[in-house]
Amino acid sequence: MSDNKVQEDTAFNLVPTDSGDREYSTLDFVAIQVCFGIAGWFFLTGSITGQYLPLREAIPVILFGNVVPLLLLAPMAVIFARYGVEQFVGTRAVFGHKGADIWFLLYIVSSFGWITTAALFVGRSFVRIFKSSGLELGILTQIYPGASIIAVPATLAGVWIAWKGPRYLKWFTRLAAITLLGIIVFFMFHILVIRGVDVWAIQPPAPMETVALSRASALEANVGLGFSWAFWYGQWGRLAKSEGGAFHGFVWGWGLLAGIAGIFAAITSLVTGAYDPTVWFTEFGSPVLTVLGLILFAVANISSIGTLVYPLSITLKSRVPSLSWHYAVLIVSLPATVLEFFPNFFSSFNSYISIISLLTGVYGGVMVGDYLLSKGEYNLRAMYNREEGYQYTSGVNLNGVAATLIAFGFYAWTYHPFTGESMNGLFTTITAGIPSYFVALLVYVGLALATNAYSRAEEADSIERKAPTSTSD
Repeated sequence: MSDNKVQEDTAFNLVPTDSGDREYSTLDFVAIQVCFGIAGWFFLTGSITGQYLPLREAIPVILFGNVVPLLLLAPMAVIFARYGVEQFVGTRAVFGHKGADIWFLLYIVSSFGWITTAALFVGRSFVRIFKSSGLELGILTQIYPGASIIAVPATLAGVWIAWKGPRYLKWFTRLAAITLLGIIVFFMFHILVIRGVDVWAIQPPAPMETVALSRASALEANVGLGFSWAFWYGQWGRLAKSEGGAFHGFVWGWGLLAGIAGIFAAITSLVTGAYDPTVWFTEFGSPVLTVLGLILFAVANISSIGTLVYPLSITLKSRVPSLSWHYAVLIVSLPATVLEFFPNFFSSFNSYISIISLLTGVYGGVMVGDYLLSKGEYNLRAMYNREEGYQYTSGVNLNGVAATLIAFGFYAWTYHPFTGESMNGLFTTITAGIPSYFVALLVYVGLALATNAYSRAEEADSIERKAPTSTSD
């Protein structure tokens, strides 16, 4: 096999990555994660929090909601960094080959919303740029459909970045991460120094019906973002130079450092009273600063699209090796351009992040539960062998399925993502995402232990029946 063929198979995860192909250090992971998250997700969840809670409550909610789920998911970083496998190749060891395929489809479909949100940020940024510049461009100066129209080429720009591959993406995200941090510093300087706002005294502009519901809803949004990274550990962790580098990069980049961006967003949302981060840039009072800030924000979100499309494409390519890379990046991204024309999608982000919390929290609970039982020891060849490896029951680990369904039911019983209702009345007390994670983990571990005990008992009984019996004279 030629060196080029080996490199191609490694890149598309048709074989695991070895030490020579792993380029990402802890610093690289932090840059990726900061760029990945701050461009849109932390701005929006922070904004939601600022709409519901005063700053003294928003800060602990943001940090707890983003850091704790990452710590609960921490063992997953070790799995993918240790074996150098893509997310849903590694998932086969836990759910079985066919069971992993189900999660693979849920991952692809649910990720269209992330791409849509980032692309709409770009679209909304340019609509406001046109308005601030006094340009008369018809519908392109209207949020709808102007932002949706602009979102389409923004999506394609992110696709191009992903198509170029991880080396190009690494350097692009480093620059974008610096840009985003610069935006945050400038905003804070403008609000705290130039305007001298007493941010501690501002009351939230759009609280829920009760204080308890405001707290629970804000926490659930942040927990949903914290758990959302469960679907993305493998695509980046497989490129880690070490298990420790993957672990610390994920915890710091997606957790504490990016969470600080959520605090900034909460402050800005409180001060401006605006949910949409692109509105914040119009508060500078200077058309030049407004346009410059919106351009930088748009570029950062295009890079965010690239960091979404690349791992999605790797996952699709690893499952369908015959698919060309060109088609892979288009398949995982173009459906998002349809969602970009639904005018209510942007304002429904709270419901979307709740669905993500449901999916990823439960998935992470089962994955971590299996890690605790197996101590992270898996058969690498069995992950790739669809005919004989990790078959369980017809290719599906029924314990994983049962734990997933029970945890899904518990989440829906506790919190409805679309209506916000709580059938059992527990949402304002315990929220839904973290409890559902523990339900999935504990049910899975309990079923696995019970199944193993039953299998050992059956095996012992079989041996006893086959053993020769002694006869007396």
